[in-house]
Amino acid sequence: MENRIKYKTRLAAIQLVSQQLVNSQDIESIKNDFDKYYRNTVIDNSSEKVEYNVNFLSKLVDYFKRINSQYIFEKINSLINFDREFEKWDTINKAIILVAISELRNSEKEKIKIILNDYLEVSKSFVSLKETKLINSILDKLINEKK
Repeated sequence: MENRIKYKTRLAAIQLVSQQLVNSQDIESIKNDFDKYYRNTVIDNSSEKVEYNVNFLSKLVDYFKRINSQYIFEKINSLINFDREFEKWDTINKAIILVAISELRNSEKEKIKIILNDYLEVSKSFVSLKETKLINSILDKLINEKK
């Protein structure tokens, strides 16, 4: 699968998890709606279609469903040294971290840097450089803890 499609599929996974965090709806239901109503459609006046690999997105959703989000929240809270707990962070930051860590925990060691870089590139489109650095730091700590 080409890198552009992998990137767009990771972006779609972040969108699904963001929606799930906001409305607590079943992620499979969100994914099915996303596939049905948004896949290969043009949004707004852009000429670019919403495209992604359906099988890879299903795999990312499965990875997400297998993580223990509460454990991840607690672990991140133990890693940060400022007052705002992870549960209170912006939804997009939480979604990026949760999707990234769920994929990274299910990936081969040789691919971790590539995958991490993709998520950091996605984050640059949504959050400030300061927040991207924070996401990088947290993911790096969680990855290194796994080793």
